[in-house]
Amino acid sequence: MYKLKQHLTLVFLCSSFAFGAIEISVNASDGIKPISPYLFGRNVYSGYGGQILDNNDKTTAEELATMNSYNEMGIRFLRMNQGNNSTKHNWRKNISSHPDFYNNVYYHNWNLSAKKILDNIPETDAMYGFQTAGYAASSLNYNFDEIAYKNTYGKDAPRNLDLAGGGKVDGNGNLISKGNPDLYIEKWPADSTVGILYHWRDELKYDMKRLKYWSMDNEPELWPTTHTDMPYTYLHNTLEAPERIIMNFVEVAKKAKAIYPEIKLTGPVSANEWLWCNLRYYDAQGNVKEGVVTDGNIRYCWLEYFIMRIAEEEKKANMKLLDVFDIHWYPTEKIYEHWINWHRVFFDTTYDYPGANGIKRANEGCTWDNSITKEYIFKRINDWLEKYMGKNHGVTLAFTETDFVEAMDPMTRAIVYASFLGTFMDNGVEIFTPWTWREGMSEVIHLFSQYSKSHRVLSNSSNDSLVSAYSSINQKADSMTILLVNRAESASQNIQLKINEFDLTTGNYPTLTLSGLTKETFVSRTNNALKEGTISITENKLQVMLPAKSITAIILSRASSENLTSSSSGIQSSSSIQSSSSVQSSSSAQSSSSVQSSSSVQSSSSVQSSSSVQSSSSVENGNAFIPNLNKSNISMIQDGENLIFQNPSQNSFSLVIFNALGQKIFQQLNIQKSLEMINTQNFNRGQYIVQIRTKNGTNFQKVILE
Repeated sequence: MYKLKQHLTLVFLCSSFAFGAIEISVNASDGIKPISPYLFGRNVYSGYGGQILDNNDKTTAEELATMNSYNEMGIRFLRMNQGNNSTKHNWRKNISSHPDFYNNVYYHNWNLSAKKILDNIPETDAMYGFQTAGYAASSLNYNFDEIAYKNTYGKDAPRNLDLAGGGKVDGNGNLISKGNPDLYIEKWPADSTVGILYHWRDELKYDMKRLKYWSMDNEPELWPTTHTDMPYTYLHNTLEAPERIIMNFVEVAKKAKAIYPEIKLTGPVSANEWLWCNLRYYDAQGNVKEGVVTDGNIRYCWLEYFIMRIAEEEKKANMKLLDVFDIHWYPTEKIYEHWINWHRVFFDTTYDYPGANGIKRANEGCTWDNSITKEYIFKRINDWLEKYMGKNHGVTLAFTETDFVEAMDPMTRAIVYASFLGTFMDNGVEIFTPWTWREGMSEVIHLFSQYSKSHRVLSNSSNDSLVSAYSSINQKADSMTILLVNRAESASQNIQLKINEFDLTTGNYPTLTLSGLTKETFVSRTNNALKEGTISITENKLQVMLPAKSITAIILSRASSENLTSSSSGIQSSSSIQSSSSVQSSSSAQSSSSVQSSSSVQSSSSVQSSSSVQSSSSVENGNAFIPNLNKSNISMIQDGENLIFQNPSQNSFSLVIFNALGQKIFQQLNIQKSLEMINTQNFNRGQYIVQIRTKNGTNFQKVILE
């Protein structure tokens, strides 16, 4: 009955707003803040698809396809920790104990996966993790033989039993005796865990600017239940459990900063919100208990206590020990209305969240309080950070695990994911890496990462819970993208939009719409579910009917240009957040779909053959043609704003474009098409060098944009 009531309420709202216009305003000079490219991230781990293997030094065809898909969809950040599997990772022996699989030890060589990323996904940074629990895997020789068990009993043994090191189960799968952890794990002090920085920087010569983010372990609140083989001695009603976690964190952080001062440390990498105020520990009898942190007569939410103690330790050490406040959030609601409101849990101080649970202890005494139903995660965390670290604390936010449940259809999931991305853009979140990757998400990340600009600007909606606008502007303030998300399940929405402080010429502007997804549709930047269209704008106003359950991008170009860095907004450069990925690549030079459909590009038959074309020194009508750029017979034609590459052999090739200062501004790898077009409308006017690389060699060609 409750579900029916909620559904009918949503339908009523949808129907009522279908006839009246929702008013949206965008102000290009207000609320400007850089958008972190690390919002466009995901977790990568074995067994769930999208793999980058760390147990094989050979890069397989499947891995290459995976990494090329990351390039195509615009993924800019990969969390490579593998969750619980990282807590006991031994980088010296390249092995890790996996608590979800009997505590068996498996081969995991982070050197391999890191190199594959550095070599094949040039615009993507990666994050690995330090071990702060104090133990690591030591041997592969004492694993539980799960295959033999299945062959004997015809079923898998329970996965969460401590069977590595000689553990035994009976024929019904019941535990007879646990294994001996001393056989397969060893003590792992702080010097050992941070030693990987020396190894990667000084020995392997990895580009540490692309590996500067390091997770401080994973979900320490759960260690007594996820890593039951580690010999903890946490006692009941003492500070031993939280203090052990914090002091281990501090020791590792100090040593990591000493080795690599530019490193970015994320923590506490907290488990789901059930544990934000609670902490699990052992009592004197070795039983697992759960409760809030008690310091004398004061009871603290665990997250608040963590921030308070890190602030104290930073003052003692006179150094920053925490750069990114990193938590996990796994909502579990089962109905549409709850799904499409999940993003409100982060910022909306008025939203009664049905799934609010652990946060019910976030009162002064940390007692269970059912009246606490509003989570407003951003404000709650930032209030704690300001209280203990001051207003200019410089700590950003990260959400490095979540899941958009399997029960969602692909289009609903796309709506929910888009709402998360837009909300995080608006609120300055630095890192977002969903744990699972499901149908519908690839289309969304491609739309956001390729067509959003570098800086967020303020948008307001008269009914933000139903239709939201997420707007962004480029560094030069001459290009803007407005992303409209219609969450209505069955009704189109009439939108009236006013754009302020951004002069537009009356006319038609391109749009891209995502709707009606029923399966995975994303293949590449030019082969996806985005529907191209146009919209008419008069006097900076427009009216549009948004389809039900849709995401629409409006691509705008300013009539006059004003550089953001010289405006009164005092905007910080994107380099204040980003490293190598801060230089806009194909997202700033929009793919062909943002300007014209592939049908508007000359087919290969219409491009002159090399025999009929003048030499590379000739220029006619502003179109320069440079034939035979390398031994693969790839040719390039400069046709107005477009660079068109003709590849008769269809062998793979890669393109890199450098500006006059030698800075790389565009890169696309493993192109296997006969005809490829790069649009340069967002490039500054001037001279560029195009690098074409094939298996037969590399050539360079000059391009002048007038």
